Amino acid sequence: MPEQFFLSVEGPALLIHGGAGSFDPASPASAKRKAFLERLVERLWARLRDGQPAIEVVYEAVFALESCGLFNAGLGACLQRDGLARLSAALMDGERQRFSGVQLVTHLLHPSQLARALQDRAESVLGPFGAQLLARELGIEPQLPLTPERARLWLRQLEADVLADAGGTVGAVARDRDGRLAAATSTGGGRGNGPERMSDSATVAGTYASRQAAISCTGIGEQIVDEGLAVRIETLLGEGRALESLCARLLQSALVRQRRYGWIVLDCNGALGCYACEQLYWAGRWAD
Repeated sequence: MPEQFFLSVEGPALLIHGGAGSFDPASPASAKRKAFLERLVERLWARLRDGQPAIEVVYEAVFALESCGLFNAGLGACLQRDGLARLSAALMDGERQRFSGVQLVTHLLHPSQLARALQDRAESVLGPFGAQLLARELGIEPQLPLTPERARLWLRQLEADVLADAGGTVGAVARDRDGRLAAATSTGGGRGNGPERMSDSATVAGTYASRQAAISCTGIGEQIVDEGLAVRIETLLGEGRALESLCARLLQSALVRQRRYGWIVLDCNGALGCYACEQLYWAGRWAD
């Protein structure tokens, strides 16, 4: 079943997601992911409510999701076909309209940490080798982002081409007390992707924010890039489209075209929404 949720609220707001896809909502894995998202959104909401900037809150959200091992990001990321996890992440400050990100980082747990450091540098998007050099400069020790469960899934896929529920790309969007917007996304890519396959997460198709809106996408990255999804939503909102009707139309079009992706979005007028062609792990918090 497709996911569709819309609300208009006042003041600060926070949405986080743990990926779109097809999963059993009654499974133990789903219950754990839902519980983690609920705890995380409550903890971060308190910081947002008390005045922490949106850019810091979304960064903390994806950092925490990279750490928990339940999602396809950071610890527990999916393995590509050659057995390596290659991580990508992006951060965008809507107030400054500043995008930063890294692609295909190996032997590192928190690609979001590098994306955060690049917010204040002239070169704001790095590939795998440049990201490793930056990690060394920042004093980040190498770490293998792998859980035993992910290794077992990879072996099962090699043996029988089984695609078990492995969780999904993570992301967050926030609007702070001053109305500033920000978005962040982090991913381990898709299960069994070819080596160095690029994701959408560290592109403006998968992550985008401005003074108008903040969007984080999840799903099949190639399709998200084909649509230029995140920046397309922001552009249409900037032309005066209403968020609810715009996103409902985009979701319907995606379903007709048999797309498999989703997104969370906040705008400057107080509207927020979660949309996906299948199911979506998400949690949100606002003033009431």
